[in-house]
Amino acid sequence: MTALQFIFRAFTALVTMTFLSGCMKDSFPGQGSPDVLPEAGSGLFILCEGNYNAGNSSLTFYDTGEKKAYDNVFSGANDGQKLGDTGQSMTMHGGSLWTVVNASHVVFAIDPLTFREKGRIVSSDMTSPRFIHFVSDSKAYISQLYDSRILIADPGTFRVTGSIDTGMEQGTASVEQMVQYGDYVLANCWSYQKTIIKIDSRTDEIVQKLEVGVQPQSICMDSENRLWVLTDGGAWPENPAGYEAPRLVCVDPDAFTVEKTFYFALGGSPSELQAGPDGNELYFLNNGKVWKMPVSADSLPDSPFIDPGDGTWPYAMTVCPWNSDVYVADAIDYVQNGAVTRYSADGKAVDEFRTGVCPGSFCWF
Repeated sequence: MTALQFIFRAFTALVTMTFLSGCMKDSFPGQGSPDVLPEAGSGLFILCEGNYNAGNSSLTFYDTGEKKAYDNVFSGANDGQKLGDTGQSMTMHGGSLWTVVNASHVVFAIDPLTFREKGRIVSSDMTSPRFIHFVSDSKAYISQLYDSRILIADPGTFRVTGSIDTGMEQGTASVEQMVQYGDYVLANCWSYQKTIIKIDSRTDEIVQKLEVGVQPQSICMDSENRLWVLTDGGAWPENPAGYEAPRLVCVDPDAFTVEKTFYFALGGSPSELQAGPDGNELYFLNNGKVWKMPVSADSLPDSPFIDPGDGTWPYAMTVCPWNSDVYVADAIDYVQNGAVTRYSADGKAVDEFRTGVCPGSFCWF
């Protein structure tokens, strides 16, 4: 979720919550239960943020074979237990779906075959978790918002074992996504920051920093093992970190230097950068549309790959690793149940299914 999305969502939710709470009805074709047993390679998990302080985060499972969505599968499989407040991100590792719930300060390990909880990481040091990255089966990093520490955890014991000091100011510090590059972990520092960092995962120390533009929002690696960084430019003119045209930056991860930079128009809102299945193409959202470009391109694309139209403003996105279909999430008004539209690999709308409130993160299984 970008800063601009957060501001808009909070405003919209405040205006519409009272009205919608009295008239919303569930629109799912099926509710999750322990009887819904997926198979690996057959589905997509969607983590729905819910509304901040409402404790209504939920997990939706979409069966790609049956073309059917099941909401609240976590609660259905765990005797009604809630995920918590503001689901943030997911990743699959070691046979578990690791789910970060930001405002509840917890990381769940969930069995993707049964949706049941296997364990959880909690700690008084976990102030605002955002993403979890696995260095190995025995070590994971947990990034945080407004906290100067990256936490180190042991996934086997579900315990926080240490931390990495980023040197940023507490309260404005921010580390977001993380990717592995050999013995190093590369991460973007988003809110109120301008840098990406390089961590030696053998020593858990930051060894390099690189300024790439105001608020690096998301990162990914391409087929040539280059790091791509998407900045949001600050999102609003009064941002104390600065306000500038957003950028798409290509970084040499060895030299940790900028190879090339592409500039968006001032006021643009790019987000959700990710590589396609073969790593040869980049996908991202900007100004309510989905964009696609080859990693070899010399300029940003002139026209969008997908334009949802009809007032739809994409909130999140994922690309299927098996057939390159594109799934685009719509939070609608940020209060009622959201929706996901599936587009074919050539950008044509195929079908749609409903999710929980504010679908914001995807994980393939």
